[in-house]
Amino acid sequence: MQVHIIDAFTRTAGAGNRAGVVLDASALDVPTMQRTAAAVSASETAFLLSRPGDTTVRLRYFTPVDEIPFCGHATVATFHLLAEKGLLRSPGTYTLECPGGTFGIELEPQGTHGTRVWIATPPPPAQPNPVALDALMATLGGTASQVDPSLPVIRQGHRLVVPLRRLADLEALTPRGAAMNALLMPHGLRGVYLFTRQAKEEGSVAQARYFVPGFGILEDPVTGSAAGPLAAWLAEHGSLRLPEHGGTVSSRIEQGDTLGKPGRIDIQVTGRPGHIERARVGGVALTVMDATLLA
Repeated sequence: MQVHIIDAFTRTAGAGNRAGVVLDASALDVPTMQRTAAAVSASETAFLLSRPGDTTVRLRYFTPVDEIPFCGHATVATFHLLAEKGLLRSPGTYTLECPGGTFGIELEPQGTHGTRVWIATPPPPAQPNPVALDALMATLGGTASQVDPSLPVIRQGHRLVVPLRRLADLEALTPRGAAMNALLMPHGLRGVYLFTRQAKEEGSVAQARYFVPGFGILEDPVTGSAAGPLAAWLAEHGSLRLPEHGGTVSSRIEQGDTLGKPGRIDIQVTGRPGHIERARVGGVALTVMDATLLA
């Protein structure tokens, strides 16, 4: 089986978030896809079920231990690869169909640097946090006093979103995966996405870390699927300032720095204060290896 290894949200091999991509997966059953993802051992591997070149692209995503409905960095990796091989035109607009829903994709040429992949990411509804904050932060090696009181802790789908006051507190977290999982799983939660608005670089609105023990990933290096909803949420709370009469605001979310795998996720939010029309994430990628996986 041919497997392509791609680093997403970076132009540097070994940085960002690594994904496996299998382009000829239409005949594979679920156990084979799961075994393949375990063998590749990237945080996620994407499997292309449609014909290369179709304007509607069908994907499934597997971590080493389970299938997930949607994965941002593996989507960036797949569309980067399809454009790099000349199987999709850039610029171009496409439709992604996956277990997580239907997403709009735009390919933006980057000259000699390949293609930036934009993904429209409708945020899941924000719900109250069902987990005791003291107990949650204890499993992360932190304390509830580190949480930013100016923003709420919320649930978005299968993850909690937790704002922290300071970058130093985010960097110092030392999660205990088993303890975190035991606390989260009774509520149907799989992970915790933490961020601080104390970003490192000019032009960034936040730096984040994402711990996902429920999917067999203690820490995901760079998470596009969480960055889009975070961008919309930050716009709702005024950290990204939308034009009074409507328009688009752009910024960036940093992630992966504490793992030595820095990645940068471009974000755009369109709308006006009190009314968000669209949020999307963008990223570049780099093909680092084409491999033959032996059964």
